[in-house]
Amino acid sequence: MCSPAPAGARPALLAAARAELAEVGVDRLSLRAVARRAGVSHAAPGYVFGGMTGLLTALAAEGFDLLATRLEEAGDIASSGEAYVRFAASVPELFTLMFRTALLDAEDPALREAQQRAFGRLTARAGTAASPQLLWALAHGAATLRADGQLAPVAGGEDGAVLIVRELARLLET
Repeated sequence: MCSPAPAGARPALLAAARAELAEVGVDRLSLRAVARRAGVSHAAPGYVFGGMTGLLTALAAEGFDLLATRLEEAGDIASSGEAYVRFAASVPELFTLMFRTALLDAEDPALREAQQRAFGRLTARAGTAASPQLLWALAHGAATLRADGQLAPVAGGEDGAVLIVRELARLLET
């Protein structure tokens, strides 16, 4: 009996899902479109991920891993906040998915580990200067406001969300 998903289908499906997500958004993402883009049978995503929730959860875990990597490269509070905001701007549909918890399996070990790694990297920068949740809340809020078009560039064309995060970092470090 032949497996509905060929060996190595998972990475191909995730790559296809990332591309499809970027093009159509989470609300229009379909397992059939992902399978078609990956060049596998329409049953393969269900077989590999158990359905849409499993696929979205795997994508979100990848997103948190990528965010954690970007945050690891940041040096201080300001650069951590900026990295968070810039990450959100670079992959807006993935960023949105990562926080659409109703669509994800919150108990998935890979997702939980990736979330903890990302948040740990962000909040470690806050140290004792401020509540780690304050830094996360402000960086997330600025990134979300920017994505929603609520933060226009400021004088000189500088990104308003980045400016907010820098200002917060300056206040936290004093």
